Amino acid sequence: MPQADETIVEELRETLSPDLLPFLLSRAGAAQLVERLPIVYSPESIAPQPPTVEFRAWELVGLHYLKQSRAHEALAVFSKLYDHLQRAQSNGVRVHKGTALLWMYECYLAMGFSATAKRYLMLTLCEDAIGFSGNISAEESGLYFRIIWRHGLTDERLREFAQQIYQLYLKSPKESLYPEWLLQQLDWKSAEAVPSVAEAMVYKVNLGYVRFLIEQTGDRSGVAMETLCEYLLSCMPGCKTTRRRRSHSTDYDIICSMEGFEIDFRSEFGRYFVCECKDWSSAADFTVMAKFCRVLDSIKSRFGILFSKSGITGAGISEYAEREQLKVFQDRGMVIVVIDKDDLEKIAAGVNFIGMLREKYELVRLDLGRS
Repeated sequence: MPQADETIVEELRETLSPDLLPFLLSRAGAAQLVERLPIVYSPESIAPQPPTVEFRAWELVGLHYLKQSRAHEALAVFSKLYDHLQRAQSNGVRVHKGTALLWMYECYLAMGFSATAKRYLMLTLCEDAIGFSGNISAEESGLYFRIIWRHGLTDERLREFAQQIYQLYLKSPKESLYPEWLLQQLDWKSAEAVPSVAEAMVYKVNLGYVRFLIEQTGDRSGVAMETLCEYLLSCMPGCKTTRRRRSHSTDYDIICSMEGFEIDFRSEFGRYFVCECKDWSSAADFTVMAKFCRVLDSIKSRFGILFSKSGITGAGISEYAEREQLKVFQDRGMVIVVIDKDDLEKIAAGVNFIGMLREKYELVRLDLGRS
């Protein structure tokens, strides 16, 4: 078993609350600390910049486990730190969250989760771009050498991203409380990594951001619903997304392309699939289902997702739109999965979206009885 870093342990003795120190010696100590750290340290105590003693203590707890090659436990500690920093923004005043995101990146990298790690490095970029007012310092930022030396992003491209992010922040400070929103506005597909086999079922979303977007739905533009659905899809390793594109004949709400996972159930999606978003107060009917089927047919896609806030007509009784959903697969081998508001609420509560997709995919493909 890897030995603890004595330098970190010594600093922990000086900074960590005495009530928490004994947990460092327990095998289950990491899980217990994840529960107790948010109780001992308030969001306000860890939020100020430069970092407070309380923030440093929490950070050291995560590093204590990361240095022992206990990346999963370290990730739980840093994830809870990130969540706590977001709670400190409840008054609408931005809190810098880059350090927590950077350590989450290191955890995912240590696990071999290449695509997820790269996403968290880009989220760190979003935070640092704001923190450094659009000019990221190579000497002061822990991001610089990681994203350029390890991942090959050029200095010029980094500076372009940083300026773009900072301008987005100035225009949309409310949305920019979430680095996930900022990342959605960037064209960073060329910087994305191909997922490893190890991260096939890894699905990590910012539940606070999901909740924020759900609360924005219901507007006539449908932008919030599309932003939410694209975010959920983009967090699947290997799923590249594009929002609001138009062909000569139709509008695509979300276009997805899959990379990797040749043996996973997602291999049956095909290289490309599209999603339709309906932020309506009424259920999507037969006409919507038939039209969406035609769109999928036109691009020779075997899979599509209909995000319909109010679901579809005939749900649970295999009539109307739901009946058409089943017939489309039986006639053409095409699976259309429906995600409604109840499903979105489950995701906001922590349900794995990949697992949800698999279950819904099998319901249609195998014509399993609804429960």
